[in-house]
Amino acid sequence: MSAATLPEPAKAAVSASIESAVVQADKAADKQSDTAADAKADKAVKTVFDDKLHFNVVHPLNSTWTLWFDNASKQDKSRSWEDSLQQVMEINTVEEFWGLYNNIVPPSHIAISSNYYLFRKGIKPAWEDPANAKGGKWAVQLPRDKTAGNVDNFWLYTMLAAIGETFETPFDGSTAGTSAEVREEVTGVIISSRKVFWRINVWTKTATDSDKPRLEVIGKHIKYGILGVPVGVKLAAAGATVGTDVEFESHKDSMSGSRSNANKWKV
Repeated sequence: MSAATLPEPAKAAVSASIESAVVQADKAADKQSDTAADAKADKAVKTVFDDKLHFNVVHPLNSTWTLWFDNASKQDKSRSWEDSLQQVMEINTVEEFWGLYNNIVPPSHIAISSNYYLFRKGIKPAWEDPANAKGGKWAVQLPRDKTAGNVDNFWLYTMLAAIGETFETPFDGSTAGTSAEVREEVTGVIISSRKVFWRINVWTKTATDSDKPRLEVIGKHIKYGILGVPVGVKLAAAGATVGTDVEFESHKDSMSGSRSNANKWKV
């Protein structure tokens, strides 16, 4: 299934992410007029959207992000999980992101028990990291037999929403959730490859009841913007293409092994 044939909300997530990055680039360009002038004097300005190989202008992201990878099936049992975690690359421009994305194995082809983690620079994909310790995660499972053709696009849209800082932009067009503090609620995103499903997680730095309204905005972005489920439609009624609801759980409850649905939020 190509990106062009995915639901409109999912395609909109890509556009919104790129537009956000371009806005950041425009702001940076105002401070780099001399450099831009030199580039224009030398030759016409070309972005990665004009020519993916021969561009001469880059678009900085709002934050620097780090891609990590691990494969539990090949993990040396004598080493800790943290020691087995591999840092792949740091990215701080739109161009670096696409260069990375186009040169790594897509999640549909990574080994069972493998994981990709895309987190803000300085934050490790671990519950114990100070930025994650008081937070939680939105999660959805994607059955292999029903989502194999879409999982790579779902992961792409998840990463774009993260680096484009669009997870917390309300769908109703209001301005709530646009401050820097709210925009950086998401600490990272994960895709995990398992025997019968893939799982996408979006980690947040908070998880309290008082934070529920802003956190639910993120959950709705996953459901409507990434998975492309029509607004107001339950996942099961959307063709059962995903295995679970989009659910939120605090890391504290995850660590305690709580199975109570009362401690979970759903959108």
